[in-house]
Amino acid sequence: MPDEIRTCLLPVLSQPEDFSGSTAVILDILRASSTITTALHSSAAAVIPCEEIEQAQQIAGKLNETADSEVLLGGERGGIMIEGFDLDNSPARYSTEVVAGKQIVFTTSNGTRALKRAIQANRILIGSFLNLAAVVNELSQSSGVIYLVCAGTDGAITGEDCLCAGAIAAGLQEMTSYKLTLDDATRMVVDYYQTQVSRPDGLLTAMRASQGGRNLIQRGFEEDIQLCSDRDCYPVLPEFSHESGKIMLSSAG
Repeated sequence: MPDEIRTCLLPVLSQPEDFSGSTAVILDILRASSTITTALHSSAAAVIPCEEIEQAQQIAGKLNETADSEVLLGGERGGIMIEGFDLDNSPARYSTEVVAGKQIVFTTSNGTRALKRAIQANRILIGSFLNLAAVVNELSQSSGVIYLVCAGTDGAITGEDCLCAGAIAAGLQEMTSYKLTLDDATRMVVDYYQTQVSRPDGLLTAMRASQGGRNLIQRGFEEDIQLCSDRDCYPVLPEFSHESGKIMLSSAG
């Protein structure tokens, strides 16, 4: 079991060196981490995270010249598919028929940037409600410090990321007979999560009421909130490789 769980409510609230030696879990529930998890469950070969649109286009162009597998561009800005891209940031678009065997060069407003902030972590996992059990099980076998990194939305803390952080920490607490060390932010997200799920349809209601949920409703993507709220749909563990710069299924998952 880990020694301590820390929650970063926004990437900018921690310095890159803070993650050194830790296991970091990137949480952008609405929608990047949910979409990455779905893509890899749908047999995508890899997801390549990029911070900027131009970087994604350049990488895709080079891969198209050299890679054996087909390359797709996926992502969003302001919640909307980027002009010239193949896919947006909705998990509904990343079916097996669309992405199987393909590499996806992926850039989003918040999630991919949160990953880059935590780049000094020893391991970087992608977490969501969709693969909650797989994430909790893997973390329970880790040691040292775990960082739950909430991506937020445009620099603001968002409830949906905090809910998933709380679910992960609560799950780890349930798996151990000793008292885990939690920082104050982790205690807060656990309390928030447990309060919400104690109510009928509490998780979905809280997701819809969050900043990310309201943004999706406003932009016509309300169905994605339900998709991203479903728990334990996929027994997969996406992990970022420092060596390749790609997110692939972990050999531990």
